[in-house]
Amino acid sequence: MELRQLKYFVAVAEDGQFVSASRRMFVSQPALSQQIKLLENELGVELFVKIQRQVYRKVVLTEAGQVLLKDAKKILQLCDKAKENAKNAVTQRRTLNLGTYRMLVGRRIMDTLALFAEHLSGWDIKMAELPTHLSVQEAVLDETIDVGISVLPLKNDKLEAIVLKKSRLTVILPQHHPLAALDKLTLSTLRHEKWIEIDAAVHPIFEEIERLCLQAGFNRRPNIVQEVSSLEVMAQLVALGRGIAFVPSFFETSTVVGIVNRPLDDASIEFEQCLVFRKDKWREIKDVLNNAI
Repeated sequence: MELRQLKYFVAVAEDGQFVSASRRMFVSQPALSQQIKLLENELGVELFVKIQRQVYRKVVLTEAGQVLLKDAKKILQLCDKAKENAKNAVTQRRTLNLGTYRMLVGRRIMDTLALFAEHLSGWDIKMAELPTHLSVQEAVLDETIDVGISVLPLKNDKLEAIVLKKSRLTVILPQHHPLAALDKLTLSTLRHEKWIEIDAAVHPIFEEIERLCLQAGFNRRPNIVQEVSSLEVMAQLVALGRGIAFVPSFFETSTVVGIVNRPLDDASIEFEQCLVFRKDKWREIKDVLNNAI
């Protein structure tokens, strides 16, 4: 098994196309396909569902492919880290690998980078985006990254956190919505609304929200008319009148034309974004950041 084969495999899995992956990897499609085939032969398994590719021109991972994709990404990240460590041994500069998650708003990333720039000026910060806040915690745990931005609670007692920001749940509505005239909302007034929501697979508190709605006497899931991948897109769809949405109070909505933001009078969900470390690592850096925040 060669590293280039793993790189080709990850590129195909991420792009969903052999053509697109071959362009990204600067290799011809036949050569890329041949390397994937050699990898499958060596492993003795198929990594992509053959009928999906041959008949429907779709790239779909087999179960074995899904397992390999997770491990391949870790291997490639460790290889990159090994290269950096070797270079840093010569240059005397140190690198801190920071993980973020896909739903994280850009402002939080910029604030964190500014914090590091001010208090860790002798460090190079390298960023990696992971799918969810939980995958950030997993990456810190297995040391493919050094520190991550995640959401409490922590899922393993080997981890510890420095809280960056506390937030509460608010609601955004189209500015001409009948409820927009109220200063505060209650969950019971929202039972018949249509919803725009972040994809549950990457949403850090989706289940907590659903539990809260059920306690208020309604099931929100059938009324979710659109799932999206970012808060920014969600706010734009609300402005178009497609539905209403829950957002964290730290999300800046004042720049989005056509919506209003209202607090909830009876929603007790509070969540905390944090920096996550292993307990047994980076004590000096953790002390510096704890004193800075």
